[in-house]
Amino acid sequence: MAEPKRTTSELRNRERARDDFVLEGYSDVEWEMVSVLWVDAESDGGSGWQDPEEMMDYARRPLPVIQTVGLLVYEDAEQIAVTDSKGPEEMGSVTKIPRQWVKQYHRLASVSSKQGGLAPPPEFTAEQRAG
Repeated sequence: MAEPKRTTSELRNRERARDDFVLEGYSDVEWEMVSVLWVDAESDGGSGWQDPEEMMDYARRPLPVIQTVGLLVYEDAEQIAVTDSKGPEEMGSVTKIPRQWVKQYHRLASVSSKQGGLAPPPEFTAEQRAG
């Protein structure tokens, strides 16, 4: 069954409600920058039959080792969750890494979520501006 058509005012009200939503305490948090070196799971093949020789070669290949650097969102005994981007009231995607997969884990620094300490714009020479 097809979804009913939405009116412009319904869409505008939904956008307004989303814009009014604020995560309590979200922008006051000190965010830790972390580096995680971890082994990822992998799968190959599809729903059809696979060549046994190719699958054996794939099975013997080492698992990929991944380096993730980002802001620590959450951690507990089972997992570490990291995001790559954070704004005053929004966040980028989150990568959840099982602790059993972690080879190295380093806390790099705390990052204040306050927007006051933004870096000044870079100075460009006339040659750089000319392209």
